Amino acid sequence: MTDKEMSAADDSEHQRLADLAEIGDIDLSQYAPGTFGCHEAMHAVSIMLDMTDDQLLQHPAILANPDFYRLAGEVHEALFALYQAIGEKHLAE
Repeated sequence: MTDKEMSAADDSEHQRLADLAEIGDIDLSQYAPGTFGCHEAMHAVSIMLDMTDDQLLQHPAILANPDFYRLAGEVHEALFALYQAIGEKHLAE
């Protein structure tokens, strides 16, 4: 892992912990893989995937610009990877 990648990972973890602290005192076990809360997150990602495909990748302004299309494609790929990662753990439970 390069220094830049390590810094990005550290920044991401710092932000995750800050966001977790901000949501307050909730029972995270309700969102663990195998729970309805985890299924809900997986469903939200599925909706975002559909929206990314329908509203971004098929939008004429995105299609007309190679840079926009590449970035929208990266968003779609990242959401698909997230969906797969959640599904792998959620459905294994």
